[in-house]
Amino acid sequence: MKSLRLALTDPDAEIFPEYYTVVVETKSGETIRGLALNEDDLSIQIRDIDGNPRSFLKDDLKSSRREVRSLMPSYASRLSAAEIQDVIAYLRTLRGSSPAKRMKRTREPDRSFGDDVGFLDRLDRDADDRPDTLISSLEIPVGALVADVGSGTGYYTWRLAQKVGPKGKVFAVDEQQTMLDLTAATLKKRQLSNVQLVLGQETDPHLPAASLDVVFIANAYHEFSQPEVMMAAVNRSLKPYGRLVVIEYSDDADFGSIDDTEKMTIQQIRTEIEPLGFELDHILDFLPIQNGLIFTKRR
Repeated sequence: MKSLRLALTDPDAEIFPEYYTVVVETKSGETIRGLALNEDDLSIQIRDIDGNPRSFLKDDLKSSRREVRSLMPSYASRLSAAEIQDVIAYLRTLRGSSPAKRMKRTREPDRSFGDDVGFLDRLDRDADDRPDTLISSLEIPVGALVADVGSGTGYYTWRLAQKVGPKGKVFAVDEQQTMLDLTAATLKKRQLSNVQLVLGQETDPHLPAASLDVVFIANAYHEFSQPEVMMAAVNRSLKPYGRLVVIEYSDDADFGSIDDTEKMTIQQIRTEIEPLGFELDHILDFLPIQNGLIFTKRR
């Protein structure tokens, strides 16, 4: 609710780096504003304010910069308080209704890529997952207690550990000791000591009760063989206003090597998780090939 209101009344208040305004000035004197699509050492591609893709060679530019402001207009003075409330109410309906009853999962977990260290540490993963933008968007406060369930090689763990700072703590949970050893190696390389390694079980992540601000599950939920039991344990570990973040590759992710069972639609995730004591807060819409959903504990 708060994010929707700010998006309408003060779009600069909550703006992710992905949506910073890009200003391109050509040597011929033209100034173009838009959103960045791609950038490398030689060129930059943007989508201008009319929605048109534009590409520029950097040698042809006088300058290019990013401004920490949104291209979206503010409606604070254009709409009345009642009208803004009506728009917010309408936008919330676009999420769809909460599933009416618990739907037990019928698929079998496919762990073929969860164990593939080469895939987890592939060179182009940052472009696919945008981890820094993702972690930044969660606005996790310094000093928070966070769990990374399914830590794998520690790809997200070290970023979460940096985010919470020395006064915070991250619980890195995995069912395989070999993966926890890889997480530990990653943390040692990054010189981070605010992470506790936890050997979880198929039905229990072994997290402290009613203590966590955020439980983060990236590309691991689909591997839970007994999700109802596991998510009940996750629910118990969260504080009353704690958040659950679930990231899964979307059903249209362009990965020839990933089996379809490795992918989940937004509706699949909602249908399975919301009846287990969670309420959808909002959807992260900036991930290129993943679905990102943030839930809160249902009160």
